[in-house]
Amino acid sequence: DRAKYELETLKELGFIDYVLLVWDVINFCKTSNIPVGLGRGSAAGSLILYLIGVTRIDPVKYNLYFERFISKIRAKKQVVNGITYLDGSLMCDVDLDICYYNRHKVLEYLENKFKGKTSKILTLNTLSGKLLIKECGKIVGEKTEEEMTTISSLIPKVFGQVKDITTAYKEISKFQEWCDENKEVYEIALKLRDLIKNKGVHPSGVLLSYDDLEKVCPTEFSSDKEPVSSFDMNWVSLFNIKLDILGLRSVSVVHDVCKNIGIKVEDINLNDESIYRNLQDLKTPHGLFQIEADTNFKVCQKVKPKNLEELSGVLALARPGALQFVDKYARYTNTGEYESIHPFFDEILKQTGGVALYQEQLMQMAHKIGFTLDEAEILRRIVGKKKIEEIKAWQKKIDAKIKQSKLPKEVGDILWKIMEDSANYSFNKSHSLAYAALAAVTIYLKFNYPQQFFLSLLKMSRNEPDPIGEISKIQKEMHEFKIELLPPHIIKSDM
Repeated sequence: DRAKYELETLKELGFIDYVLLVWDVINFCKTSNIPVGLGRGSAAGSLILYLIGVTRIDPVKYNLYFERFISKIRAKKQVVNGITYLDGSLMCDVDLDICYYNRHKVLEYLENKFKGKTSKILTLNTLSGKLLIKECGKIVGEKTEEEMTTISSLIPKVFGQVKDITTAYKEISKFQEWCDENKEVYEIALKLRDLIKNKGVHPSGVLLSYDDLEKVCPTEFSSDKEPVSSFDMNWVSLFNIKLDILGLRSVSVVHDVCKNIGIKVEDINLNDESIYRNLQDLKTPHGLFQIEADTNFKVCQKVKPKNLEELSGVLALARPGALQFVDKYARYTNTGEYESIHPFFDEILKQTGGVALYQEQLMQMAHKIGFTLDEAEILRRIVGKKKIEEIKAWQKKIDAKIKQSKLPKEVGDILWKIMEDSANYSFNKSHSLAYAALAAVTIYLKFNYPQQFFLSLLKMSRNEPDPIGEISKIQKEMHEFKIELLPPHIIKSDM
């Protein structure tokens, strides 16, 4: 039933050709022996994509939502002279992780197959936040670098986002005091706010046009003589397809290790006991996908995940907005204890220790009081983007749905509060779980085949920003596994 529903939805919205385009890219990778990731983003919530091999995480098994990937209500299409046109900005997105070494081959494949219809995508970097006040202070106020570094550091970062200078002026007394003393600097900064500073190229975005690109979008050349759209991502996606093709180092490392030990990634059991046993007292995180970063490592040490769901929780928590819930979630994973917000929502929130960690949980909660999953996704997006006028209308809809379902008023109040509070930290479970699966694979390989794993990391080190520093980190951990790194040998070395 689910596969049939998804297929009918894709057909109704006109997305079949897009799905086949993505499948074609994946099929090229498979026939060309180019490794790909297990899944990325909300696309991991589609059963159809899983069945045709675009993703490799079963969305039914892990309760991932197709509606988080595609919304009938959100999508827009129009038929003109028998041709169906889709609003590209509202299209579903299938982002792909490709072997780091071979990403260029995928781009070449698209360029050759769709000649004159592809390009890289422009990015526009603007003056804002800390950089804005810092540069204005140095140039307009002739202040020192040291002073402006101190002043700009007063502007807070909330949920990973640097506050606007006007917000900082209202909320931070020291910053306000400095701005009042240096009024000209502050006033010029206000005038320059959001002014385009420079242009760049999107690191993974690829633009694909139905017609010849020159007919629908101006282009220019990048510094490496590659064609780049003259419109940024938001504009080009209105009337073209945007593919996100990322070259991921961990995909290459995993493939290299599996090749050396004679297995396939699919042979690795994501529930293997050795994976989670090694996470109970983890001290050597280097090379573990999404775990090796300092914050993620600390979260993992507290949570001590015992299965893939809990490992997914680690990835969802290790972000600025969600870090405040680490202790609460860790208490649940370590003791089974959690605080009930309301019995009506216990079944949904119990799985994450009472924390609305995932966007899909918000959708489940709205669905439970009577909304369709499509409506629940629209509600989640509106609250998340803080669209004031639409928020007021949805508050009334929730009140009406509560009355219609004869539920206590407090259920609606709790839903609304959780929706508002979690807008800055709830995460996409489909993405989190797909990346947790790749993390689990790296954990399995590192602790079961350490020599081959470290060898693959050493090969990859030449592509890191600081190769020498990377080798030093690898060598340090190799000692923990009683593996010695020998100096280069003109006859024996084969790297």
